[in-house]
Amino acid sequence: MKIFTSIVILLISVNLNAQLKPGFEPEEAQDLIAICNSYTFLELYEDDTDIIPKGYKKKFTSETIGMDNQFQIYSTGKTGVIHFRGSTSQVTSWIENMYSAMIPARGVVKINNKEHTYQFANDTLAAVHSGYALAILLQAPSLLEQIKQLNAQGIHSILITGHSQGGALATLCRAYLEHLPSETVAAKNQFKTYSFANPMVGNKAFAEEYNTMYSADKTSFRIINPADMIQEMPVHYDEDKKLINAERIFNTISGKEKLSLKKLSVEFVARNFERTLANHIGFSNRQIERFVSKVITSIEMPEYTKDINYYKAGAVMTLRPFVYPTVAIEESQLSEYDLKDLLQDDNGTFYKKEPAFFQHKPYNYYVGVLQKYLPKEYDSLKRKYLPENL
Repeated sequence: MKIFTSIVILLISVNLNAQLKPGFEPEEAQDLIAICNSYTFLELYEDDTDIIPKGYKKKFTSETIGMDNQFQIYSTGKTGVIHFRGSTSQVTSWIENMYSAMIPARGVVKINNKEHTYQFANDTLAAVHSGYALAILLQAPSLLEQIKQLNAQGIHSILITGHSQGGALATLCRAYLEHLPSETVAAKNQFKTYSFANPMVGNKAFAEEYNTMYSADKTSFRIINPADMIQEMPVHYDEDKKLINAERIFNTISGKEKLSLKKLSVEFVARNFERTLANHIGFSNRQIERFVSKVITSIEMPEYTKDINYYKAGAVMTLRPFVYPTVAIEESQLSEYDLKDLLQDDNGTFYKKEPAFFQHKPYNYYVGVLQKYLPKEYDSLKRKYLPENL
């Protein structure tokens, strides 16, 4: 009897350990942002061994799909990971980002003259980013096959992650999987999302529903650096607040909100010319639709909505802005630089300026997660910057 009881307790313990815990787990965030650096390390060093956390096994890397998208599958114990690659240098990848007219969050897309019913939300007012939605639909057949393979290995706890464009796809992938018919994905599957530095993916109705379903139960997190411009894209303004009011002025003075003239100008135009902008975006995005149909695969998208205002989906976790190190330039090296890219102090010493997108780099997010949530690991980290990012 004692042996039987011990076996039952052991089985229950194993089952509980296989479940994803709700809530932000710093160690999970550390592992996933490390995995989000896989493609960077492969591109720079042709090897990602040094960045992939111990205990994780890369089981699958997809072929290049659609607008230069790829995803990877990992496993550790009874937990699987879906990792979406971020933007690449390919034109089609950036076209995906610019394909920002919103389509209804539920509807039908024709791909190669075949209708594909999709759903990212229940609310009929919800709308999502066309480019990212299309990317998910194009990757869905391969993605669903990989989930079935994880399930066949007894893995039903699945983390979904990505950096930048990959983070946007991770968010929409979660919404897509949760709204699939019950016979498509096993009900036993449990998902949790960590997106890093990603642009927004849907309108207010989408974000509110998503946050009610997944942020409130603490299973979807959006990790951002406030100095990173990408996480503020495509366009956002608070529909419930005036452009300038006492609260915003107080927040600016107290440092809670940083208002720049550029940001105010964008918000002013978005608020006052939204329908005109929506028509312009819709027209330009129809040209993108034709380009995709001609170069990648035949598509027919639903009618675009008139909404251009994006909202944040996922419980926001904020890192400190990344500190660019002081890199002095030797006098003998000055000829190698354009002086407009350098700073000079009172002593005449030249230093490198912080390069564009430094605040967005995935390795800096990795270091930032350690610095804020796991200071001991940060202190022992030998490489706090990638030389290529400086």
